[in-house]
Amino acid sequence: AYKHPNEKYGGKQEVCRLRHRNGVRGDFPPLSSGGAEAAPAFLHEPPVQLVFSNSTGALVSCSASGQPRPTISWMNETGSPLEPLPGLRHVRPDGTLEFYPFRGEDYRQDVHATRYRCRASNVLGAVISRSVHVKAGE
Repeated sequence: AYKHPNEKYGGKQEVCRLRHRNGVRGDFPPLSSGGAEAAPAFLHEPPVQLVFSNSTGALVSCSASGQPRPTISWMNETGSPLEPLPGLRHVRPDGTLEFYPFRGEDYRQDVHATRYRCRASNVLGAVISRSVHVKAGE
């Protein structure tokens, strides 16, 4: 009767047994012992539109599952990665895109009235979110 490899070894971790014609033998652990790997998949995509006041600022969250844990980054509508803009916007360590409160004279159309996309990536691949249209005003 067939026995699962883990049963053959008394419930121990599965091993790969090597026997070469020159007499070399050995037992090796499986290639991946840290659990199943998975490409990124969104848990939370940004909304289609975000309207906020310049006096409050705003947060746009994006999260994804995957193994290894995906890295979250943001890009503009042309696909270029976002550069930090001190005092206007930045990407938090958890991947949230933050728009700071700003004065009317600091308004920038390329920051406060444009589209952004979230990207989640790991060694197995990447996914890109739908666009979020950001509109800041008074």
